[in-house]
Amino acid sequence: MQAPRGSLRSLRDRLARFEQSAAGRYWAHLSTADFMNSSFAFAALAVLSAFPFLAVSSTIIGGDIRQAIVARMGLNERASRDIDGLIGTGNQAIATLTWLSAIVLVLGGIGMASTLSAWYHRIYERTPPKGFLRHLAYQAGGVVAFTLYITFQVELFNWARPVGGRGLVFLLTFVTAALFWWWSSYMLLYRRVPMRQMFAAGVATGACISGLGIVSAFFFSDQVTSGQRSYGPAGVVIALITFLVGFGVCLHAGAVFGRMWNEHRAESALRSKQDPPWRGGGS
Repeated sequence: MQAPRGSLRSLRDRLARFEQSAAGRYWAHLSTADFMNSSFAFAALAVLSAFPFLAVSSTIIGGDIRQAIVARMGLNERASRDIDGLIGTGNQAIATLTWLSAIVLVLGGIGMASTLSAWYHRIYERTPPKGFLRHLAYQAGGVVAFTLYITFQVELFNWARPVGGRGLVFLLTFVTAALFWWWSSYMLLYRRVPMRQMFAAGVATGACISGLGIVSAFFFSDQVTSGQRSYGPAGVVIALITFLVGFGVCLHAGAVFGRMWNEHRAESALRSKQDPPWRGGGS
């Protein structure tokens, strides 16, 4: 009986050390944010709300939602054809668009922005400010900014791919994502956290999204084509939802890293004030 008790005590000690480590606290913050359930809900909401809205809005400004999906996921030609077969052109959606459906599309996009804002407020433990019109203005602005961001990335990737191949595309993905999510995280918190404090969150989010893009470029084309072959359009939808779940996890991971980085800097500054360098020497 002694050996099992000793092993159990050792396991508890290791678990306690892990919980007190940076990795343990990082995992605790992610778990508190309920990142997996939130990411699945984000993926479902994106398919129901964001895709239809982006299909119409990107067509209005001269883009194509299918190109955006292919560019972000790094899909090959065969997988691209499966995406084209699943999603119609934005021109078809605009031709049948009514005032009611347009309002529903806009509300869906604003709902996505509201969801992301709620995530960041939960992770940074902030209370959203009051004022319906203020919320509406910020969220509508975020929807417009995201549409322009996606459209710009597609054009940029189309230019970069023949010049520098996948390597340049991945680099540009990181730069543009880091800049966009740095600014977006600041706006999603209604500018109540200084923008310089959101820089780490932007860089971490950009790195996570770039990593997801690399994984997607090497593995998701096969998932899309095999899904189409096995289940038809439903299989392609499953592949898209899987990618969107990963995207939601990336947003959580970047935001939590940014919060922990700020806490680390605050703790370091506090220690330096409590123990100035001139007090460290001898008498």
